[in-house]
Amino acid sequence: MSDIKNTGSESEYIIIPNPIYDVVFRYLMDDPESAMIVLSTLINEKITKLHLEPLTHTEKKKKPEDFTIEDPKTQDDIRLFHLDFTATVELPDGTEELIMIEIQKASEPDDIFRFKRYISKNFQKKQEKEIIDPETQAVITINKPIRLIPIFILNFRIENEINDLLIKTDRIKTGVFKNKQLQKYNEFIDNLSYNIWVVQLPNLYNIEQAEYENDEYKSKLYALLKLFDQKSKVKDNEHRLRLIRKFFPGFLDRVIKRLQSASIDNPSLEEQMHAEDEYLQALIDRDNKISYYMEQLDNTKEQLDNEKELSQEKDKALNQKNNIILSFAKMLKENGVSPEEIHKKTQLSLDEIDKL
Repeated sequence: MSDIKNTGSESEYIIIPNPIYDVVFRYLMDDPESAMIVLSTLINEKITKLHLEPLTHTEKKKKPEDFTIEDPKTQDDIRLFHLDFTATVELPDGTEELIMIEIQKASEPDDIFRFKRYISKNFQKKQEKEIIDPETQAVITINKPIRLIPIFILNFRIENEINDLLIKTDRIKTGVFKNKQLQKYNEFIDNLSYNIWVVQLPNLYNIEQAEYENDEYKSKLYALLKLFDQKSKVKDNEHRLRLIRKFFPGFLDRVIKRLQSASIDNPSLEEQMHAEDEYLQALIDRDNKISYYMEQLDNTKEQLDNEKELSQEKDKALNQKNNIILSFAKMLKENGVSPEEIHKKTQLSLDEIDKL
């Protein structure tokens, strides 16, 4: 597996704020040039224009009842992280297309419905486009969907089948009866579907050098995601990463410099990162508490089930005993034994004996 050893002098290293933190990653992506490098490397498309959507705000986290964490800089609640970009990409045939890229980043497994809900909002967005009316030849304005690219950067694994660093879905259009795939763009289908990119950062060390070294896209992608290498944390400050310089090609220089300037431009950076740590720890504590109570509930349920089973066995044995007594009493009665004598032998009442 790919494994970079920390050897050599300090000049061989770069130290950057850990971009897994929302405050650091947001600072990086606020720089259009750095954001363009990151996004074009991830989706492997040539971005010619990029714009961070001004109306996009991060979504408030639902706070556990027993704690409150605020951003020390803004005094706002710590929030779940996502960013929206509109981008113009140059297609292989030289034409341009307006697309929307949304990034959602998470440090621990979360409610999948939150991701789905947020994608649904962006999936509704549209663009105005001028076309020529084929009948009148007049220029008219219509609304058209925007191709959506959701990107999830996760600091946990969602699969252990292939343990890849980046999972991408592909929209494959297949005819059922003819068993052939549509090769051309289809306005109806393609506007009602989208691909997603899912980064699993823990799988950085599951990628072999042979799997990317002869592919330009994969080599750039691996180098970019190596900037998120959580195994390279500085020992006395896990908010910083210590990375070997030579593993990062020149196209990442702008991104690295931008990350290195984060502390200078944001004096409260360290405090904000500590706030994120506190929030995540509070979430972990809450989840552990929920897990504990769920385990206790399961144990209690199992105990009640066992007691119920014992009670059912006891009832079954009593029924069998009663049936034996009734059969015995019936046999005595049929053989002319008096009710009083049957009562002495079986403890059945005279009324019960009379009904036999």
